[in-house]
Amino acid sequence: MPKRILVVEDDATIRDTLSFNLKKEGYAVTVAQDGADGVAKARSSRPDLILLDLMLPELSGLEVCRILRQEGNVPIIMLTAKESEVDKVIGLQLGADDYITKPFSLRELFARMTAVLRRSEQRDVRPEVEEDRLGRLRI
Repeated sequence: MPKRILVVEDDATIRDTLSFNLKKEGYAVTVAQDGADGVAKARSSRPDLILLDLMLPELSGLEVCRILRQEGNVPIIMLTAKESEVDKVIGLQLGADDYITKPFSLRELFARMTAVLRRSEQRDVRPEVEEDRLGRLRI
């Protein structure tokens, strides 16, 4: 089953380019053009990863990230033109798993997505714990 990616981006050219190339790479893609739509689609489509712009109409990307972090642990990569150190730190502190500035390379984006998805899958798998018993004592 293909990984589900939600692209929350108000720039139609970037949104369409990402959607086209992600589909070409085998991902199932849902798109949203503003922050409020992004939150709604994240709730309804249950994505495996979200690509999130910061400067969005309705709700900012930071607000979207904050809301989604309160509701779950879906991996989020911020994809934005805001490149100051302060913006990066705030985005990561609010819960983004990675932060990429525009313009960006699709190859680098796909490599970062693969890494974030890999870490997410490892986080979801719990190691099997062996248990020994000696009477009522469990070790």
